[in-house]
Amino acid sequence: MSESKNLNRWPSRIFVLIQGTILGLLLFTHFELGWSVKRIFWMGTTFESIGIIGILLAALSLQRSLTAMPIPKADGKMTRQGLYRYVRHPMYTSVLLLSFGIALNSGTLYKYLLVGSLFVLLYFKSAYEESFLSEKYLDYSNYAKVTPRFLPKLKRKR
Repeated sequence: MSESKNLNRWPSRIFVLIQGTILGLLLFTHFELGWSVKRIFWMGTTFESIGIIGILLAALSLQRSLTAMPIPKADGKMTRQGLYRYVRHPMYTSVLLLSFGIALNSGTLYKYLLVGSLFVLLYFKSAYEESFLSEKYLDYSNYAKVTPRFLPKLKRKR
């Protein structure tokens, strides 16, 4: 890792702080702000469940390489196991699915806006993270070329 990137950890801390704030607002605010929308409990609970399972599976694949920071651990290893075969950032995808489920269950428009802002944040956080991953792991750029960022490719039968 280059020394300049290694010395400046503030962008990483800011990403994590903003992510934690958005998730905290999603989880712990229960007032109505703005328009209400229809609550879809069965669908919200389904998204929440898939998100939680995805978080657990992604964490199992990463094992000791797991970190909230977008800078890979010094002793970390690149993985293509589990959900990482299908997307480069299954942890972020799972957090977004969980968050979307929370928004569906809440019935408040501002929670949908929080999910949208979380998506934007995670997009930029993943791009920032990938600059470090490409530098640390020689094969990462090849992996990134064939593996989508958040959503798996749907194969069509011919």
